[in-house]
Amino acid sequence: MRTKIFIGLTLAVGLILLSECEILAHGTGYRHSEIRAVSLEFMYSTGEMMSYREARVFSPNDEKFAYQTGRTDEKGRFAFVPDIAGTWRVIVRDEEGHQCTAEIDVTAEFLAGKSDGTQQHDDGTFPQGMELFIRALLGVSVIFNIAMIVRRRNAHQ
Repeated sequence: MRTKIFIGLTLAVGLILLSECEILAHGTGYRHSEIRAVSLEFMYSTGEMMSYREARVFSPNDEKFAYQTGRTDEKGRFAFVPDIAGTWRVIVRDEEGHQCTAEIDVTAEFLAGKSDGTQQHDDGTFPQGMELFIRALLGVSVIFNIAMIVRRRNAHQ
């Protein structure tokens, strides 16, 4: 008889515990954050966006281990939330060996929300549209030089 009562109580407690698991487990949620982020766009010199490329962020306090890792989105965008002032380094790479390094100076004012933190850094690439002009100019120059070589050869004959 005691065995049956013990088994019954064990089953009852087990069922109660199993039914309460959902109530006792922690849930998930989200909220809109007012924390300021640094948002960057990465592109090739042709103007094509560096879509879905590996991105690593390095804190001013640690140049060896990445503070954050991830990938750019379809439009070459990547964002991170700095926690201290200083120069942050963001490196975006592709599988072909192309790499872009952005150095972002984060100020205490930016962290406090007193400045917009927008910066433009020249990474040696040409503004959009300018590359086409330079390529056309280079093409005209090559054609002109070939014509001058041919003309000079013909003049010496």
